[in-house]
Amino acid sequence: MTQDEHQRVQRIKEYVLARLREELACAPRGAQAQLAKKLGVSGAHLSNMLSRNPTRQPGEDFRRKVAAHWGVTYGQLEAIALGEEAPASTSKPLAWRAEDAPPNLSAVLADYAWMPEMPNDLRSVVREQARQHLRFGGFDYSPDEWQRILTGLEREALALLARRVRMGSGSPPRETKRAPKTAKTGRNGS
Repeated sequence: MTQDEHQRVQRIKEYVLARLREELACAPRGAQAQLAKKLGVSGAHLSNMLSRNPTRQPGEDFRRKVAAHWGVTYGQLEAIALGEEAPASTSKPLAWRAEDAPPNLSAVLADYAWMPEMPNDLRSVVREQARQHLRFGGFDYSPDEWQRILTGLEREALALLARRVRMGSGSPPRETKRAPKTAKTGRNGS
């Protein structure tokens, strides 16, 4: 393996571990054990990989299982981790049709005020993450809860983008502020 290939694999591993940590950070009690079982690894093995000083690294087989868990192909996972354009999937699409979403999520997505600095490709990633949240949460949340979920996912995507910009250019990204949302009539009894 060349030095470039090694660095590429290391970036993918770091992305997988960072995203798994984020996924589990706010998850309910027992989520890590459920995830370990779903991925076919022991709870101790997963816990070790996610620790601050891991002695185990996510091998390719594990990364492929994680890609399936997130509903993307391994090629798409690699591209997302490396900030490249994701290849077309022959199995599962990265996004889903709006009519496939439950009513509350559909309504929030239709009216969602995206931050202007959020690129369209990252908007697709956030939509996919919301779909995964629905898939593993099992039910359609209230519109207010979906709004909070989408806003949190959007902020995390923008933070990732900012980190990539800092890593690539060596200078911090320009700070931008989001305009406050205005309440819509008919929502929450207003």
